Amino acid sequence: QARNPDGTIAVLVRGRSHLQAIVPQLKRSELRFRAIDIEPLGHRQVVQDLLALTRALSHPADRVAWLAVLRAPWCGLTLADLAALAEGDIGSTVWELVENEDRAGLLSADGRCRLARAGKVLGRCLDQCCRASLRETVEGAWHALGGPACVEQVTDLEDADIYLQYLEDAEQAGGIADLAAFEENLAKLYALPDLEARDTDPQILTIHKAKGLEFDTVIVPGLGRRTRPPEAKLFLWTRRLAADGDGAAELLLAPIKQTGVDADPIYDYLARLDRERERYEQARLLYVASTRAKKYLHLLGHAKPESRDGAVEVKAPARDSLLETLWPAVESEFQRAAAALSPEQLLNARSPTAEEGARVPDNNLRRLPADWSLPALPPAVNWTPLQDEERVGEEIEFSWVGETARHVGSVVHRWLQRIAEDEMKGWDRARLEKMAKVFRDELGMRGIPESEIEPATARVVSALGNSLDDPRGRWLLGPQKEAQNEFRITALIDGERRNLVIDRTFIDQDGKRRIVDYKTSRHEGADIEGFLDQEQKRYAAQLDAYATALGGASRGLYFPLHAGWRGW
Repeated sequence: QARNPDGTIAVLVRGRSHLQAIVPQLKRSELRFRAIDIEPLGHRQVVQDLLALTRALSHPADRVAWLAVLRAPWCGLTLADLAALAEGDIGSTVWELVENEDRAGLLSADGRCRLARAGKVLGRCLDQCCRASLRETVEGAWHALGGPACVEQVTDLEDADIYLQYLEDAEQAGGIADLAAFEENLAKLYALPDLEARDTDPQILTIHKAKGLEFDTVIVPGLGRRTRPPEAKLFLWTRRLAADGDGAAELLLAPIKQTGVDADPIYDYLARLDRERERYEQARLLYVASTRAKKYLHLLGHAKPESRDGAVEVKAPARDSLLETLWPAVESEFQRAAAALSPEQLLNARSPTAEEGARVPDNNLRRLPADWSLPALPPAVNWTPLQDEERVGEEIEFSWVGETARHVGSVVHRWLQRIAEDEMKGWDRARLEKMAKVFRDELGMRGIPESEIEPATARVVSALGNSLDDPRGRWLLGPQKEAQNEFRITALIDGERRNLVIDRTFIDQDGKRRIVDYKTSRHEGADIEGFLDQEQKRYAAQLDAYATALGGASRGLYFPLHAGWRGW
């Protein structure tokens, strides 16, 4: 970064486990970085705290979870206070000890204050157990305890949302049926990259994820590390040309050797072929990693030195490591470096023991102030209802409202997306009328009452048919340059992070970016133009946000039910 402040940097690894020491060190050094599908969601502190809260509220006897909840930043009891509360009594649950005034009196004054505040919230949650979904209970407790005030970055809040959504999806009858499976599947989710990291901050990703990307500087650490050796497979097979030479392919298959048999020649032969393919794959991986660099490439690998007959030599690198692939080219450099080692340096170059290599836990206690409280609510809004005589001149709302209208809009949006993706090829009103049953079934699956199905289906056919018959509709849905449908984008607008979905955007024949939003509002009666003008005012801010997110664009509202248009 010092040499090339505006340059992009990438750290590429063969496997995520190779980053176990690198990611924590970057955090300790307070270096921002983006990790793409690297850091497991369960490793984030905010998620660990939420998981402990989930387990505690799900089972009052989960002692470790309850102690973790009381240790978390929203309560922040010291180890001495936790010991005073729970040590020596394994017959009572932690919650029973919290409610025990004599036991709580053993804590420090600070600890009693913290325990009282957290206990009040947790008690209310336990009283309401099973009266709401587990997700609502956990999320409510987290907010009331001050969980969002404990996070360091905006990304932590996003990770909390991912966890809570995962909890909602996994919940059954107000609880988690199998907590072990719940945590096992949680380990397969990955935390979001740092949303506040800049483009020039380092990116950390696997070599496979880096395909097609380029960076000014590429660092490839851990070349000397091998991947986990593959487990013996039940079957091995390969295709090869038939022995008769007619060009046909035949399948060679072998099961794993049976118990008591030393070897199976065919299985061993196929295993050797697999290892050979893996060596070729290693070379390809190394090529991909190296060619991602535009200016600087740093390859970092290690090999073990040893003293032999008074001379220091380097042992060959581990099998199946990327350094093994490079070894013919770099062995001489390693041997020269080893020959320059003194006996003391050689002694220090040994691999650390498991005990020495264990990461020292961070015992710094991060916590809210003892007297922390939720922010005050904003002042109440004064509102005076209109009198009947004042309502006489009130304009009638144009929109056709209700659940049915919402579902009709969803179906129309989905099929407009399909028509646009097909660039209108093969679409006409006759085809739409034949698809009426498809629309009817889709509306029925969305829960529209039987009495409203037929008119709702007619509105879908009418909206899509109007779009196909209308010249502007055909222009919007037809082939366009750089067209995107249901385009999802996250942008920072007025200092607020917004997740947006744009119905359609493209570059027109004049080279201008256009944004189009479909509105299935329906107006009964006269003054259609007045209705469209009102809708433009109503949705102007929404489309302005879309335009800001895309760096400027022309806006347009299209109304399929009326073949109406408003653009600016």
